[in-house]
Amino acid sequence: MLYPTLREIPTQRVWTEQFSGLDRRARVYDGAFDAMGNMTGEPWPLLSSRKKRGLVKELDDPRGLCTLGRPAWVDGDTLYFDGEATPVTGLGAGEKRLVTMGAYILIFPDKVYYNTVKPEDRGGIEREWSSRGNVTFTICALDGMEYPTGDMTVGPEAPQAPQEGDYWLDTSGDVHALYRYFEGWEGIATVYVKISAPGIGQDIKAQDSVTVSGVRYGGENESLRGQLEALNSTHVVQAAGDDYIVVIGLLDQQYVQRTGAVRADRKIPELDFVIECNNRLWGCRYGEQDGETVNRIYACALGDFRSWGRFQGDAMDSFYVDVGTEGPFTGACVHRGNPVFFKSGCMHQIYGDKPGNFQSQMTICEGVKEGCGGTLTPDNGALYYVSAGGVQKLESLPENVGKALGEIQLISGTAGAAGGKYYLSAKEKNGAWSLYVMDMERGTWHRQDASRAIAFAELDGEMYMLRSDGTLWALNGTEGDEEPGDVTWYAETAPMGYEQPEHKYLSRFTLRMRLGADAVCRILAQYDGEDMWREKGTVSGNGKVSVFTVPIVPRRCDTMRLRLEGHGDFRLYGIARELGGGS
Repeated sequence: MLYPTLREIPTQRVWTEQFSGLDRRARVYDGAFDAMGNMTGEPWPLLSSRKKRGLVKELDDPRGLCTLGRPAWVDGDTLYFDGEATPVTGLGAGEKRLVTMGAYILIFPDKVYYNTVKPEDRGGIEREWSSRGNVTFTICALDGMEYPTGDMTVGPEAPQAPQEGDYWLDTSGDVHALYRYFEGWEGIATVYVKISAPGIGQDIKAQDSVTVSGVRYGGENESLRGQLEALNSTHVVQAAGDDYIVVIGLLDQQYVQRTGAVRADRKIPELDFVIECNNRLWGCRYGEQDGETVNRIYACALGDFRSWGRFQGDAMDSFYVDVGTEGPFTGACVHRGNPVFFKSGCMHQIYGDKPGNFQSQMTICEGVKEGCGGTLTPDNGALYYVSAGGVQKLESLPENVGKALGEIQLISGTAGAAGGKYYLSAKEKNGAWSLYVMDMERGTWHRQDASRAIAFAELDGEMYMLRSDGTLWALNGTEGDEEPGDVTWYAETAPMGYEQPEHKYLSRFTLRMRLGADAVCRILAQYDGEDMWREKGTVSGNGKVSVFTVPIVPRRCDTMRLRLEGHGDFRLYGIARELGGGS
């Protein structure tokens, strides 16, 4: 008698113990997940729920954040430093760019400064002043000492029989020259003009650049008219007191302007982006500037953020350069000690250590996407940012490191770096926000939540995040109050089964995980792209590493996905898949 022969169906066991985080590409390798929330890859190669954050502060109207030894932020119209309100109030509406320079915090676009060491040193970077009465113009010495213009000889020839201390203003040449008699006529190399009026020198110091306007002459002396009208320009202040300023110039005689307002304003350019590099503020502007259209990069005087018009021919000078590339600037950052200014299709790097040798080098590359200037973040010699093609890493030339995020288009956002992690809060084309974290050493990505960050700032290895809802978080939990409740998390695998030939199918999963005390993990499955998730089991943690075997209903399918979700401390050590053979 012949008996039927039953053959054992061969099985194969596939073990995954290294998890590469988020990967939304069409073809995903084993160990990747195409959707997740509040996950991290810090305990590499494991997958884990993120650690609890620290709640540092709850703001009413969050507008900006930076760190300068301690966190500083703008809440409403007030600047706060180290948790305390500063005297800097009355700031305008809208988000702020906070730039640090030495002990100063500079607030843009308000153009306000605050000294964190000397709080009394604060005010506006710009200053506007207009006369309300007579303004006197007098030839003087560098320190403001007025020359006796009433006794001065003015003319093309030297006076006869001069006395010691007499002055002669020689008008014989196109440029007048001043002399003083001391055993002969001695030239005074540089002559200055003292402009005097109540309050004109308040909040002005030597070496500030001041724009003078409104100077008029009502007489018939054409030489004096030209000298006075030449004062309508930007000057470097040589000396100042509350009621006077001294600038370079020359007058044939003292003059008092009694009609028309004279202005003496300290101005800085309108800047699209502002950064600090090598003790200078740098900025850029594409558009209108003082009535002209500009496409320009600026730098303030060395160590003086108030002075943008100092051009004395030395290393302390201000600087600007016009660029020829089309389109608006999209971001600015410091890369390897040099300022870099981006447009969507190129970057301009500034090389040199003083205005005399500053030069701009343009490189055509995948630039910063418009609206993504806040994502520019330097770290360890590299620069990270969002371009039209995704997240880029720039060392010498950009390299796309955001391919794992898939085809989702990022249209705006802000970012920061700390502890080898790149934190990116980005808005996607569909309007959704996500907080992504990239391990810069391994290039792996994880998604945390839907945080919309206004700004990030790093301090002592801690990453601070100011969210649009007003909460200020320490993302590593080293500061502030511990985040209340358990962290809720989930992770979904990419479809599994495409990689299995010969009609093999998934018959069983074994999950090796650790759940903290009171933590819960639910396991769900989805077959062949259906919309419904089918629950396969729930595991409650006891704080120990345990092996949980979760059987999958032996339903034949081409592909399936696995979803893990829960709350509390969770670590996934490995996933074993048993494959059965089919016909």
